Amino acid sequence: MFRHHHPDSVAERIDALMAGVFVADDRERLGRLSEQLAPGFVYISPGAVVDGPDGLSDAFSHYRSDPRLGAKLSRTSAVDVHHGHFRYSWERIEQGKIAMEGWSFGWVADDGRIARIVSFDGLVPGEVRSPHS
Repeated sequence: MFRHHHPDSVAERIDALMAGVFVADDRERLGRLSEQLAPGFVYISPGAVVDGPDGLSDAFSHYRSDPRLGAKLSRTSAVDVHHGHFRYSWERIEQGKIAMEGWSFGWVADDGRIARIVSFDGLVPGEVRSPHS
């Protein structure tokens, strides 16, 4: 059965992940990410499906490796949690401006660590076009 996970503890883990993907030192970055992620963690975004701390780190390597971007991630909403599932909105800042906004949804493992994150770019889903138009 799903355990109750307090939104504040889930938010702290998510914030730690958002900061952790930008840590320059490989060992420190992977250590920080590992603290927050459950075994078998999966991250799914429009551009990638990756596993574990190494995969999450690699998914953000472009933003981390280009100092001109000055990229960072932050939540733009509270974390809504129920029955081991969560959602929140976020933004990615590059060169001091919002480069992307989106939503992420996920699952929390029984031990409170993050088991899965599914991210969507954009705050509003795309228009559905009629097949006849």
